[in-house]
Parts: sequence; C-alpha cells; structure tokens
Amino acid sequence: QNSIQVVVTDAEAARQELLERGVDAPEVQTLPWGSFTSFTDPDGNTWTLQQLPPPGSYDDANDG
Repeated sequence: QNSIQVVVTDAEAARQELLERGVDAPEVQTLPWGSFTSFTDPDGNTWTLQQLPPPGSYDDANDG
C-alpha cells in the first residue's frame, strides 16, 4: 500500500467528481498550506488531493 499526493486546481470540485463516481471522500479540509481530501483505491492505496493556496498567502500568513 502506498500514499500518493496529487495537486488539483479545485479540491471541492475534485471531491464532488469522486462522490458522483461512488468514491467515499471526506469533506475538504482547508489549512494555511492548502485544501485536502483523500480516498482509498481498490488496491488499498491512499490518494490525497491537494489544492495549493494562492501564491504568497501561506508566506504572508506566517510573516508574524
């Protein structure tokens, strides 16, 4: 079993597509460094889909 992370342009849209295809995917979790959802494929591999934050937003949030 492996863990694979893929960057997508819209995590919520990707999750909706997974749900429409019958894949169980949790609600998108948004953190300063991106938005995430995940699913497990039939072989037991965990896939994480990440939407990157807008350029500079994470750095700006951590400038103190």
